[in-house]
Amino acid sequence: MPDGILDLRMAAPAIALRGVGKVYSAGRGSLVALAHVDLALRAGELAAVIGPSGSGKTTLLSIIGGILTPTSGEVWIAGQEIARLGEAERSRARLAHIGFVFQGYNLFPSLTARQNVEIALDLKGVKRRHRAAAALELLEQVALREKADTYPADLSGGQKQRVAIARALAGTPSIILADEPTAALDSVTGRRIMGLFRDLARQQRRAVVIVTHDSRLLDFADRVIAVDDGRVSEAAAPRAVELAGSEPAAAAALTAGLIRRPRSFEHSDLVGTP
Repeated sequence: MPDGILDLRMAAPAIALRGVGKVYSAGRGSLVALAHVDLALRAGELAAVIGPSGSGKTTLLSIIGGILTPTSGEVWIAGQEIARLGEAERSRARLAHIGFVFQGYNLFPSLTARQNVEIALDLKGVKRRHRAAAALELLEQVALREKADTYPADLSGGQKQRVAIARALAGTPSIILADEPTAALDSVTGRRIMGLFRDLARQQRRAVVIVTHDSRLLDFADRVIAVDDGRVSEAAAPRAVELAGSEPAAAAALTAGLIRRPRSFEHSDLVGTP
């Protein structure tokens, strides 16, 4: 399969890039950040994006997330082509379909874990009277309900990242994008967080895309997408676990209890006027 061409045979992908390119002006010349990328990812799939610094990984993630617009090509998110939308429409598409997890957590230090999640719920349009309960439910999903009233300064790195993941789950987005989410964590905690992302994909049928430099974490991925000089290809993935029950005991012990199924809130009850 040629460079830049990934498998597009899967039906109704959650994410589809078709002929996507990104070119930046650089003095009198230009810099090709991405070159004719075709990519499709489905719900329930965890994809790890790897490549050297400056290869185009963050540009790729930002285009999938509707933060950057491509110079050419189409970007389809949850069945909607977003590349040519105006900023206001792209912002609405991001809020509806995408949850972001950042390397630096991006938590507000003066707010508790619950309040940090409530801010995202507010942006998603959840009614004020439902936000506290919904935030507790999201923290429960990442096994942090007991830390709801704790401030970020009193949380470990792994706990802060789990709050960030709970925040990203606000509004039940179908797509989770994470940029180096384990870079500031020790190896054991990093594997715990990757296990959580894997379970979000498999148990909650999210499409999860993670940029990472840590090759030790690639065994959690269903697919490994390599980016080099703006060109995308599919690398050979380590043998991923096919069924949750077949996971080695040591790895299972790291992630046991971290992902819990969400309660079924009625969307119409939660979203609307405060």
